[in-house]
Amino acid sequence: MKILLLFDVDFEINKNRICDFLNNKTTHLKFVNGGDINIDSDIISKPDSFISILNKINKKIHEFDKIFCFTEKQYIDNYFFHEYKKLSIFSFWGWIYLTDLSKNNGLLYFIVDYLSLYIDDIDFRHKITTGCIYDFLQNKTGIDDGMRQARICPTCLERISNNLSSPEQINILEDLKILMNFLSDSSKWNQDILDLVIPQHQSIKKRKSKKSGEINVVIASPSDAWLERKNLLEKLEIQFRRGHHESYCCKRLIVHGWEDLASQPGYPQDIINRQIICNVDFVVAIFKYKLGTPTIDIATNQERSVSGTAEELLTSLNNSMADKPLGMAYFYSKAPSVSVDLDDLEIIKNDWDNLQKFKKDIQNKILYKPYTETGDLLQIIISDLEKNIIDYFE
Repeated sequence: MKILLLFDVDFEINKNRICDFLNNKTTHLKFVNGGDINIDSDIISKPDSFISILNKINKKIHEFDKIFCFTEKQYIDNYFFHEYKKLSIFSFWGWIYLTDLSKNNGLLYFIVDYLSLYIDDIDFRHKITTGCIYDFLQNKTGIDDGMRQARICPTCLERISNNLSSPEQINILEDLKILMNFLSDSSKWNQDILDLVIPQHQSIKKRKSKKSGEINVVIASPSDAWLERKNLLEKLEIQFRRGHHESYCCKRLIVHGWEDLASQPGYPQDIINRQIICNVDFVVAIFKYKLGTPTIDIATNQERSVSGTAEELLTSLNNSMADKPLGMAYFYSKAPSVSVDLDDLEIIKNDWDNLQKFKKDIQNKILYKPYTETGDLLQIIISDLEKNIIDYFE
C-alpha cells in the first residue's frame, strides 16, 4: 500500500524524519512525504474540506492507495478523523489538553488506528476505553492510554486473525505489530518515537544449550509481580509445548524459579546464582512497580546490586559470553495508582522512580518490552522465546 502524507501549513512536525521512520519500520507499506498543504477553512467539514484538498492534488491522486492529511484544526463534530474517497484528515485540535505525548506519537497512533480498521471486515469499536486500538474514544483523553498501550486486545486479535481475507491484510497486520510495539515502547515512558533509544548492537554468536535438547529458563521477579510469576511458572512450559513451539524449535522448554531450591544454609542470592542462574539458557525478568530488595556482598556487607531480580538480569546482559544466559525483560506499562493521603505514598514513589532509573540504565544493553495484562505477557514471552531460541541456539 502506497500512502501520501500531507501536512497543514500550521502543523509543526519534522516531516522528513517521520516519513523516514515509517518507511524504516515497515515492509509492506510505502509512505511518501507530500509536504505542506493549506486547508482553507478554520473548521474541517465533510465533504467540503476534503474536496478542496483533493482538487489541489488532483494530478497526484492516482499514484496513491491512500492519502493522509494532518492538521491542528478542529472538525465541526470534534472527531479525530473522517474519510472521503482516498483522503483521511486527522485532527490534532486541543492536543495538549489530551496528552503530554508528542504529536509524532499521535501521528503514528492515527496511522495505526486507520490501518487497523482497514484490515477488519467487521465494523467494531469498543464503547469504553480499554487501551485496544479498536476503542471508539468517545472521551478523547483516552488517546493517551491508547498510545501507551498500543495493543490489539485478545478478543479483537482473534476476530481479525479469523477473518483476514487477503495477502494485503495479512501483510499490513505484520507491519502494524511492529509499529504498535514501537509506539507502546516509547509512549509508556513519555518518549517521542523519534527519540527512542535503540540498544547498541552486540554480536551474539550461536551457542549450544546448557543441556542437550533442552532450553532452561528461569523466571526472575520482585515480590509485587507475584501474579505474573505464578502464571508463568504454571503455564509457560505447558503452553510452549501445546502450541507446538517446542517441535518448531527442536528444543524442550524447562521453566525454573527459586521455588525449585531446597531450604539450605548460605546467602539466598548466592545460592540462586550458583544453582540456577549459572545453569539456565535464559533469564526472563518481570518488573511491575518496584525493583525489589538490594543484594549485598557478604564479605564487605556492601550493596552489590539494586535488587536480586536486577542482579540476575544483569548477569545475562554480557551477550558475547556463550556461558552466560541470555536476558529478556518485561516492564508493566502503568505507574501505580495511589491516593495522595496513602501512608506508604513516599515509599511507592521511590520504588517507582528507582525502577525507571534502572530501566534507563539498561536501555542500551537490552531491548525490553512492555506488558499490560498477565495473559498477554504469557503470549509475548512464548513468541519471544521461540524467536530467540531459533536465532541464538544451535
